[in-house]
This record gives sequence, C-alpha cells and structure tokens, in this order.
Amino acid sequence: MEKELISANDIVKCLNQSNDGFMISNSKGVILYASNSYYEMTKLNDNILGHNIGEYEKKGIFAKSSCLSCIKYKRTYTQVHSTKNGVEIITVSKPIFDENGNLQYVVTNARDISSYVNINKKLIEVNNNFSSYSEEKTHEADEGIIVNSPEMIRVMDLCKLVSKTSVSVMILGETGVGKDVIANYIHKNSDRKNERFITLNCGAIPKELMESELFGYTPGSFTGGLKEGKKGILYYAQNGTLFLDEICELPLHLQVKLLRVLENNVYTPIGSAEEIAIDIRIISATNQNIKNLISENKFREDLYYRLGVVFINIPPLRERQADIIPLATHFLKYYTSKYEVYKNIEVDTLIQLQEYDWPGNVRELRNTIEKIVILSQGDTFEIPEDNMQDGENIMNYKLKEYMEQVEKRYLNNASKLFSNSREMGEAIGVDHSTVLRKLKKYNIS
Repeated sequence: MEKELISANDIVKCLNQSNDGFMISNSKGVILYASNSYYEMTKLNDNILGHNIGEYEKKGIFAKSSCLSCIKYKRTYTQVHSTKNGVEIITVSKPIFDENGNLQYVVTNARDISSYVNINKKLIEVNNNFSSYSEEKTHEADEGIIVNSPEMIRVMDLCKLVSKTSVSVMILGETGVGKDVIANYIHKNSDRKNERFITLNCGAIPKELMESELFGYTPGSFTGGLKEGKKGILYYAQNGTLFLDEICELPLHLQVKLLRVLENNVYTPIGSAEEIAIDIRIISATNQNIKNLISENKFREDLYYRLGVVFINIPPLRERQADIIPLATHFLKYYTSKYEVYKNIEVDTLIQLQEYDWPGNVRELRNTIEKIVILSQGDTFEIPEDNMQDGENIMNYKLKEYMEQVEKRYLNNASKLFSNSREMGEAIGVDHSTVLRKLKKYNIS
C-alpha cells in the first residue's frame, strides 16, 4: 500500500487549526512562519514575517524570548509570558540542526496556560497558610505530610485507619517517597504515641552486628562485647513502635527470629535462655520488589505476611504531580524562614518543578529547594539552567548513558514535527533506515 504524504500547504492548514500557536525562525531569530493561533495569543500583526524576534523583546512585548534563548544555548528552552490583556502563555522553543550539527531553525510552540496558572496561584495561597491533608491536625504540615493528589489522599485515609490499631504494616515505595514520614505519622496517631518510636535501618548496620543490635546480649556472651552486656532495640521499643526500614536487607537467620517475635510476642537476647515478653508494634518498609526476593528464597514468605497485615504503597512523585507545587511551596517557606531570606517564586519556575520527573522523589525535591534557596541570587527563586535540563541531572549518568538520553529526547521531539520517518530523516540529516532503527531502540512511535 502506497503511503500518503502530506503537502507543505496541508501542514500549514493543520497547524492553523491547532489551539496551540506555532512560530518558526531561522538560526538568527528571523521569523519565517507563524500560525493563526500564535498571532491571536501574542496579539502581533501580520507583518512579523521577516522581522527578528529580538525586536519584539526590545519593545517589551516579550520580557524574554524562549526562541532567542534556544538560539543562544542550542537546546530546548521554556519561557512564560504575560500579555497586556492578562493572558499567560508558555512558549517552548526547540532547535532543529542540519546534517553538520549547525542550528538551522527554531520551532516555537505557544500555549495559553491562564487557567493552569490560576489553579497554581490558588495552590500557593493555600500552602502559604500551611494547609495540609487534615485541617483537624495542623501538625501534619510540620511532619512534612503535604498532600493534594487523589493518590496521596487515599494513602492518608488508609494511614488514619491503621493508626487506630496495632496491626503490622509494610510500607512500599521508591527511595525518597517518605516511607519514614508515613511510619512516624502512623505512630503519632496511634495509642502508642506517648511511647518511643525507634527506627532501625536494616541496610545500614553490618550483618554480623544486626542480631546484637536488635536482640541485645548478656554479659560475656561473645568476645569483644561489652562486659556488662547490652540491651537491644527490642528492649527500648517496649510498648512503642519499631520501624524496620530496608527490611529486605535483614539476614535470613534473623528473619526466623523476627518471625518468632511477631508470632509469640517474646524474644531472647544472645547468650540468654530467658524469654522476655514484649508488646511492640512493628512497621517495616522496603524499596525493593519483595515478591521477587521471596521467589529467589532471599526473603521468607511467612515473615512477609506477618509483617504485611496491611500494605501501604506510596506512589512516586512523578505519578502524583498535584503534590509537587504544594510540597515545593511548603519547603520554600520552610527554608526561607530557616535561612532568613526572602524568595519570590515565579509561575514558570513552578511549571519547571512540576514537569520534572523527580527520580529522587520528595527527598530530591526538598534538597533541590534548599540548595536553590541558599545559592540563588536576588529575591527571585530561579532554577539554574544546568540544574534541570529537560528533567535530568547529567551527573546521574555515565557519558554513554547521558548521550543516549540526549539522543532519545532529540528524536522524540523531532518525531512530533514530521508526519513520517522519511521526512524526519531528511530534516535531521540521517538516512531513513537509521531513523527507523533509532526509533525502535528508544520505543518512539
């Protein structure tokens, strides 16, 4: 079947029907094409073709042109503009290179985000008042539990239910999502809130010391031990809550002993024959696929079900974007108060924060806000251009991995501009078969 090709005129017709505006310039910033929606959003007249976008920046029509920034830095650039009639526009300018790697064109997409901005302004107002999930418990904001997304509201509903019982809870989620914060919340809202909340990171203690740390030992139990013996963590957690983080790192022989604690509510220190009765609640957490570890005989299935009477799965931050801006504004307020500085956050910065994937989750967001509060100049909270390049910190990758990420992003962007892979290959300067191979490699349709 012969493939149908679309003509240049038909492409223009399609672009003119889009609600988004499109503008194309050459490598010097001279405007070559603008769609109807672009004219309508920017309120520029029909005589802009052939003019340099810099002219309109100088006239104050654009405070800062994403197109000129794209030309300067040779990469995709995003900018938010406020028009004279109060319309908020976000422009994204993407570079198009010739076969020799020289900048040839800049394609700018413009979108009206007024309604989006209004929603975010309301969110900022709400979070400036330290609103949190529960109006009845304002201390939740101090615990770092700021939720706005349906996903996290469901998590908090479940936490409220289980906190009123003493069942064992297993918290699942990626590194940095706040498993320790959730565990602490459950404890503080339970009947054990006036007793100790003790955290043991099973991955941070050498395996040969784990048993003595957890169960304690009697005097003279082993060479190198304290002559008076030592009380274990179980002893100090009596009547309280023990949070076992990174539970999958617990050695198998200790998994057997922990199972006995859960089943019989007793434990035996090393070197002792005496069983000690214990009344504690155990909350565990892991960022690993524990079911895979069970199938590989690296974690006991019976212990898994004892620890996980209730499972709480915390979604990663990228899957609950509605929490990003409330969390960011909360952390911003906290750190500006801590360091006694003033920082005003712009809408385009909020959009950058929300569009970033946050592989380190809430922990990365918090650390990023703190770093920028300390390092940014002036009163405006701005993300350095090398801090977040299209959602990536380049130091997370080896050179080959990073170059693959750049290539994937470039091809993904290019695929949106052309109707078929042959046109795309001609535009980016590679043959048709290479385009198909690369698209298949990166799973780009």
